[in-house]
Amino acid sequence: MASITPNIVVCPHCEHEFTHNRVNGIALLDIIQSVDARKRMHSRLTLDALEKEFGGKVPPTIRKAILDGYSDLSRDVQTILGFGVDVE
Repeated sequence: MASITPNIVVCPHCEHEFTHNRVNGIALLDIIQSVDARKRMHSRLTLDALEKEFGGKVPPTIRKAILDGYSDLSRDVQTILGFGVDVE
């Protein structure tokens, strides 16, 4: 597993700076990998449900909108956790 440098966090109340690379005891890199795996799972489940509704063929524009939406959410989570938008 790749090593990452801790993020610098500033307390909004006392402005104390501290470093961290874990959230609730879980390494940030593990969180990113978990979010990415869940993104793939949920996008697949959503597309499977739509395939049932559309009789096996989801229109390409709907498929693209769903995949793009889940990818945007994943990138937003990465940004919130302090990773750049280039993380994939």
